[in-house]
Amino acid sequence: MKSIGSYFLVGVIALYFINQNAFNNILDHLVHISPFLLIIYVVWILGFDYFRALRKKLGEKFGMHFKKMKRKLYKLRRS
Repeated sequence: MKSIGSYFLVGVIALYFINQNAFNNILDHLVHISPFLLIIYVVWILGFDYFRALRKKLGEKFGMHFKKMKRKLYKLRRS
């Protein structure tokens, strides 16, 4: 997601030097869309962090549960 934004900014800067009228037209539309893009970007980052933390928490919880089960099965096999 961040690399797409970087490519977009480089393209807009290049367009500024190549064709001033096209740059102004894009900038007019971008001014109207930018608040929505910013909100979507912030929600994306917050959601990504939330789900990453949730995955880590669930992995720790169930990972320890599986380790205990494996130990019990190993002990049962040995005896």
